[in-house]
Amino acid sequence: MKNVSMTPKITGIVIVIVQLADILIHAATNQLEPIRVTSNIVILLWLAVVASGGFKSRSLWMSVISIVVYFILNIIFLALEGVTNAAQGGELRIALFLLMFITLVLSGLFTYMNGKSTVN
Repeated sequence: MKNVSMTPKITGIVIVIVQLADILIHAATNQLEPIRVTSNIVILLWLAVVASGGFKSRSLWMSVISIVVYFILNIIFLALEGVTNAAQGGELRIALFLLMFITLVLSGLFTYMNGKSTVN
């Protein structure tokens, strides 16, 4: 049996928690934005496919495409809605930037670690 490090799994779990927390925060504050939720779902579906073992030969491309789609959807949201949130008195969307940063960094790290664990 192949010894697979728990680090990619833990990283994937943290990414899932971040995506679900993002959706739940917006649902709780009655600020669900379809574009942002779609970006969260893209990441969740990508991780589900990776966890199921699907698309192994194309996992790097699927990972890159999923991360880029997540990023583009959030940029589109910012272009349409602005970098400030009127519902919060015009405050900068710090939570969005923080959640995006965490997601992008961890997703890149997950992709790198996952690729290394499949090569070894």
